[in-house]
This record gives sequence, C-alpha cells and structure tokens, in this order.
Amino acid sequence: MLGKNLTIIGGSGGMGRVFTRYFKKHGFNIILFARDEEKLEQTANELNVKYKLKLKESVKDADMVMVSVPITSTVDVIKEAVPLLKPNSLIFDITSLKHDIIKVYEEIKNKYSVNCLSLHPMFGPGIKDMRNYVMLVLRVGGTTNYNEIVSNLLDLFKSDGLVIKETTPEIHDKKIAMTLGVPHMFNILFLNLLRRLNEPLNELTKYTGTTFLLQKVFAESIIQREMEMFGDIQMHNKEFFKLLDEFEDLLNGYKKIIQSKDKNGFFDIFSKGLNYSKEDNHFKDSYKYFYEFMKILKK
Repeated sequence: MLGKNLTIIGGSGGMGRVFTRYFKKHGFNIILFARDEEKLEQTANELNVKYKLKLKESVKDADMVMVSVPITSTVDVIKEAVPLLKPNSLIFDITSLKHDIIKVYEEIKNKYSVNCLSLHPMFGPGIKDMRNYVMLVLRVGGTTNYNEIVSNLLDLFKSDGLVIKETTPEIHDKKIAMTLGVPHMFNILFLNLLRRLNEPLNELTKYTGTTFLLQKVFAESIIQREMEMFGDIQMHNKEFFKLLDEFEDLLNGYKKIIQSKDKNGFFDIFSKGLNYSKEDNHFKDSYKYFYEFMKILKK
C-alpha cells in the first residue's frame, strides 16, 4: 500500500513544484524541504503545503521521500536523508544521471530497511499535462514490500497517462547523453556561433526563412532553462565524452568535404542521414509537423 505522507527535498525548485502539485492533486500530504529558507517558505505558502526547516523533521514521518536537487548534490542528499527515514519507506530521486545514484542505492538497501527507486521524468517544469510523456524507471530494491510499493506508485503515474519505460543505469546514461546532451550542445553552440558573428538575432530574423526561425526558437527555449543542469548532464556523464569525440571527428570530416567542394562526399553524408531518418516513426509526417509549428510562430 502506498502511504500518503510525502516529503520533497528540493521542493522549492521547478520540478519540486511540478510534483508537489501532482501529488497534492492525488491526496498526498506534502512536506517541502530546501536549503533556501526564504524560497522554501514562499513556495510552500504559494502551493498551500507544509514545510520544515530541518531535514530530520521533514522526513521522519514520510512514507515516501522524493529528492529533487542538482545532479552533483543528489548522492550526498540521499546519504544524509536515508538514516533518518522510518522503516519500509520509499526514497526516490529524479536526477538526470544514474550510474553513481544506483551505486549508492545498492549500498543503502543492504544497510537500511528502506526501499530505493530512481526515476527520470522526461519533461521540464513547464509541463501542464503529463499524458504521453515518458517516465524512465530504474528499480533497485529494498524491503519485502518493495514490489507492491513501487507498483502502486507506477500505477498512479500510468493512470495519468505517463509512459513508463524501465531501464538500467548503463543504458539510461548512454541514451540521455544522446537525447539530452546532444541537442543541448547543438543549440548552445548554434547561438554562440551566431554570437561570434556579431549579428543580432532580431536582425538575422529579417532575412530568415522557415528553417532558421524554427531552429532559433528551439535554441532560445532551451537556453532559458537551468544552466547548471545542462552543464552537469554533459560534464558528469562519461558517455557524453565519447559522443564529443564522435562529433569532433564528424565535424572535421564535414569541414574537409565543404572546403574541398567534394560533392560525392556531401551526397554520401547527406544520404546516410536521410536513410537513417527514414526508419523513424515521425519521418513521414515530419514536414507537416514543421509547418504546424510555423503556423504557431507566424500568429
């Protein structure tokens, strides 16, 4: 049975707010904890939930504890919180990297009578409706009630239309390097390349067609979000380092093709990208989606 007392550590952050609203809607008793007392009090009052200024007081009666803090702080926060939890409670994080987190959980579950789970919601704090968004799940283990508790939590998510994808830390970090690290990198570099050319974006927009406008908006939407999180996803993921080597090799090869006016080389790399894309379920209607986005921007 899923207990109704939930503490969110890091509850004053963007994702803390998202899940406070979510669990409150489902009848949970929420307590928020965060290091910034002023922001914590403001958030709790805004969301009409309780808060505590001491970690021990915030988690001692919790059936579930959610950790929503920066990537580099998550391991330390888990280690600090677990000895304070009551037996058979569930602790779970929502961080974007999993290798180190799972190692800590494996140690914890053998030492304390708690249940450990790692989640990664594949959406940001701007979300309004979770339906059809993905929740990555990494099971760890714990007490004899582990499967029942975790299944009840996942069933709750499924009831709101979340798509549950279970995975392993190795697969998770590799896929996240590709699906988050790479697009973050491309958009950061896109804006900084244009910045180096000393051309204001408003001026460039006067000369743009559909492709540049859409890419610019995507990049601008990304660059406004959490700088620390974006840096951590890339700097602390060993799988991303491998991708950087691949990217460097690809860019150097592309540079040679363009500078030497190698049409066959260009045709080859273009065709490989095209053929790779054709296997994707969105490929057939991608151009239609493109112009649907453009209709929004042109309003």
